[in-house]
Amino acid sequence: MADHGLVPLPTTTRTLDSLTLLLHEAADRLQRQGLGPYQRIRTLRGLYYGTAHSLDFERRGSRLRNWGFNLYLQAAPPADPTSVLGPALARALKDSAVVWHRDRWVDVGHILVGLEARTRLTVSRLPLWGQGGTGLELGTWLGDLGGAAGLLVLRRLEDPAARAVPLLFSEQTYDLRPNLEGDVAGYLVARNPAAGDRLSRVQAPSFVSVARALEDYAREPDWADRWARFARLLGAPPGLRAGSLLRRQELLARVRRQTLRFAACYLLYRLRHLGRLSRATLFEASRHVEGAATELAELFLAVLEQGLGQGPEQNLVPAAARDLPDLPASPPRPPGGLLALGTLGSRVWG
Repeated sequence: MADHGLVPLPTTTRTLDSLTLLLHEAADRLQRQGLGPYQRIRTLRGLYYGTAHSLDFERRGSRLRNWGFNLYLQAAPPADPTSVLGPALARALKDSAVVWHRDRWVDVGHILVGLEARTRLTVSRLPLWGQGGTGLELGTWLGDLGGAAGLLVLRRLEDPAARAVPLLFSEQTYDLRPNLEGDVAGYLVARNPAAGDRLSRVQAPSFVSVARALEDYAREPDWADRWARFARLLGAPPGLRAGSLLRRQELLARVRRQTLRFAACYLLYRLRHLGRLSRATLFEASRHVEGAATELAELFLAVLEQGLGQGPEQNLVPAAARDLPDLPASPPRPPGGLLALGTLGSRVWG
């Protein structure tokens, strides 16, 4: 174990610029222990997601979530690096999971999940059967949208008129926007400029460190261009008018379809976790899942279009204060495929 006695104790930070100082120190300590670039990314990701020592596990205590993250990333859970980093630095990194940059909050764990996914072509390009997307998509924006749609369905089991924006885009309840900012960064941090509008793999020979890559991303023009680059990666380049997308309807249909598939999987997991996995509950949940997926897809594109339309004069307006369409709750529909999927799930899970 390295001796950290002479190093000043790191402290929790709330800004991206200060976080890079912690990440530089973490990279130095991990590199001195012989960890290569990919191992360092995976080890840092494990502080936030997919391990028994992660911040996510501290908060949720779900081994199934840990299994899911490592399934999507096609990786074994990384070892706990606390003995290498030192308890103070490991804790400071976890407690700095959401940081402020320019005009918005960014989730660091989502950045690291995206970075790790881009180290493997099979994770970033091959869809997982029945889940709705690739490992990269499931670990980032699709996992966020599908999970949020599932939470909205659960709320509508109690209150069918519950709206998405007050529940899922509010600092008083749960705000998806820091996650989505982290998802965008996960696609773009450490990108190869030569890749153009294609997804760029994280290449070990040219990758220096997470901290250096984040510093580059946070500078102009990369920061201002991030949503436009992300839109192109999703196959919907920006239109001529500010805040508009070409092929918007195609993207909306695809995002809705993918969100619906993962929301069904998430609901099975969540209902089982809550001890509510029954035929009657699945029957009722299946009436709400299509509407919830449609609303989350619409809100995802609204966030994307807000990012595209942001001008310099808006930099002082916090992202959480900007309006999103307050969509009315979709009316319940006839029971759908979730019921059949849930019947199979209840047989498997008991």
